[in-house]
Amino acid sequence: MPNNVPIDPRSFSLRATSLRQQTELAQRVNQIQYASSNPALSYINSLAATDTTGGQANARYTLERLARYIMGDSFQLIDWKVLFLDQTKLFDAVRAFLILRAKQKAKMKNQFFSAELPLKNLQVKPLLNALMAVAKMLHSEKILSLSEVSELEDRIAKFKLSDSKKVSLDQGWLQPNPPQFYQFELTTQSRVMLEAFSCFCIRSCIERFDWIPLLYAPVLQSTMQSFLMERIENTLGDQKKSYAPATADNLLRMLRGVAQHAWLAELISVETLERIKAIKLPRGSRQSSGRYLSYQELDHISALTLDQKNKAKALRDNAIFWLMYEAGLRRAEVVSLNIYDIDMERCQLRVLGKGNKERYVPFSTKSDLYQSMQQWLFIRQQNSHLDKPALFCTINRYQALTHQRLTTQTLNDLCKGLNKKGFNRIVSPHDFRHSVATNLLRSGFDLLLVSKFMGHSSITTTQRYDRRTDDDLKGVIPGR
Repeated sequence: MPNNVPIDPRSFSLRATSLRQQTELAQRVNQIQYASSNPALSYINSLAATDTTGGQANARYTLERLARYIMGDSFQLIDWKVLFLDQTKLFDAVRAFLILRAKQKAKMKNQFFSAELPLKNLQVKPLLNALMAVAKMLHSEKILSLSEVSELEDRIAKFKLSDSKKVSLDQGWLQPNPPQFYQFELTTQSRVMLEAFSCFCIRSCIERFDWIPLLYAPVLQSTMQSFLMERIENTLGDQKKSYAPATADNLLRMLRGVAQHAWLAELISVETLERIKAIKLPRGSRQSSGRYLSYQELDHISALTLDQKNKAKALRDNAIFWLMYEAGLRRAEVVSLNIYDIDMERCQLRVLGKGNKERYVPFSTKSDLYQSMQQWLFIRQQNSHLDKPALFCTINRYQALTHQRLTTQTLNDLCKGLNKKGFNRIVSPHDFRHSVATNLLRSGFDLLLVSKFMGHSSITTTQRYDRRTDDDLKGVIPGR
């Protein structure tokens, strides 16, 4: 006999269909609750809606360094003896850490993570070298035997990340110990990787740090000054360099953001927040680091780029350089372009820039950008079988286009390679962007139009891109 009792659909939408789904749901709820109670994490997560992933990563990096400066190195809180006595657990943790690192890199590059693809550029060797140095330190203190150190060395020599990709360890799986005073010599890269691995085991400094005592205006100001001075003292060389005003300004802006989210969570009062906002920094400025590139220098760069054996790569790189120079695109904007974002008939580019803001950049049929892009699109459209929409993709040594989108690091490497090919100085991707702003201002376009062309939210930013020299002032003579 059929059951005629009506079924409430809400009973299904609110109920997980399996124990695994219930567990995942509980973990997500706990993560959200934890992030909302940590003002630094709340601030970083808020940038995802208003800023690029680069801005989010910069905030996480800066606040992590500040928290580590106050708390000390995370690897001093690890009970290495326990880890090294269970080497299977140790290498499971290493694999879990490296896979998480690969996922984070894929997210920063706006790509999908796939365990089937080879995991590259994870700095595996520096981490394994650091673990070997820790083992030798424990052996010198008679905590590990020589046979245990030899066993570890043998497992390190045979270590392959692809051996076991299904690892159940999550970030923060290990409880931190009271601070120790381990002493071992490490290279800079090994030390960075050991610290990152330790943060994976016991959670990052941002997550472990109690931000509320810091959010008191006098404490915040003195901590900032101490942190910035420590960076100066650690600068290599005989001559001390003062920190750039923008460095201090960015740090204060981030800490104000943390305070804002602490107030939203009712962790501090509005009076405390206003006192933090009232903190003033010493005024100052620095000349922009951007170096101007002339059209003659771009012709030289174009000639060097086209003079390489891999012709498909030559045409792609040439199109990228002219795109950065005549359209003034940021690195992230270049690599995120899709083939349908460029309209050769209307001569315009659709660009999705910082803050998720869309703009259209025009170009001319007589421009070098148009000619170079035509040549690249001919190559790109010959490979219409590619199911990825990326305008610029990687090219193998057989001149075959792949499915993989270029990264911002690729653009950095292209610019560094110019010096090795014979260009007379070192340039960065942002130098091209500085140059187009200067060219437009020299051509007589007003600052507001140039700012809109560049995708700046403020004309103050555009002013910093102006690389006109004193020679440009010779014709500027006031009259009656």
